[in-house]
Parts: sequence; C-alpha cells; structure tokens
Amino acid sequence: MTPPVPPDSGPPWIQILLSAIGILGGGGGVASVAAVLLQRRRFRADAADVLTDTALTLVQPLKVRVAELEAETIVARQQVEKASREVSELRTAVGEATMMIRRWRMAILAPNATIGQIRSLVSDTRPWYDDIHHG
Repeated sequence: MTPPVPPDSGPPWIQILLSAIGILGGGGGVASVAAVLLQRRRFRADAADVLTDTALTLVQPLKVRVAELEAETIVARQQVEKASREVSELRTAVGEATMMIRRWRMAILAPNATIGQIRSLVSDTRPWYDDIHHG
C-alpha cells in the first residue's frame, strides 16, 4: 500500500517533475537540458545552411546548361528556317522544270511537229537552272 498523499502537496506529476529536477542535479541539470534544446535549434539552422549551399552548387551548373541549350535551340531554329526556305525554292524550281519538260514533250509528240518548231521552243525557253545556281 502506498501512503496517502497529503491534500496540500498538489498533483502527483508535479512531484515526479520535482524529483526529476533533483535527480538531474538541480540547476546544473536543467541548464544542460536547456543547452541541448538550444543546440537543436542551431543544428537545424546549420542543416538548413548546408542544404541551401548544396542546392545552390547543384543549381548553378544547371543554369549554365539551360543557357547553353537555349542558345543551341536558337541556332537550330535558324537552321530549320533556312532549310525550309531552301526546300521551298527547290520545290518551285522542280515544278518549273517539270512544266517545261511537259511542254517540250507535248511539242515533240505533236503530230505536226517539225524540228524547227522544237528548236525554236527549246531556244526560247528561259534557262531555269541558272536561277538555281545564281539565285
């Protein structure tokens, strides 16, 4: 049986707390507990600093690489535009050459075609290939 608690002593958890403080050595133990609690905050701040520094060292090379890739993208877009213009010009030249060949073929296959008419048609035709090489 436990001895009865006198009515003026307060709740039992206060007695346990006071006993723990007494075991820790009075003020010195409380001071050490307070120091540990304060050091936890400093440890957290130090950990946050380390994480921030690490993140910055990882982000900086990524920023440089992104800038390089953006520059490469600009050059690639310019090359695509130039190639697109060249393809368009070549399609036009091929279309003109195809039409000229069809006209010549029709003139050659005409039932009343003469060598003089064909020579005249060919000599009057504008040289489309000069446009490709000089244009």
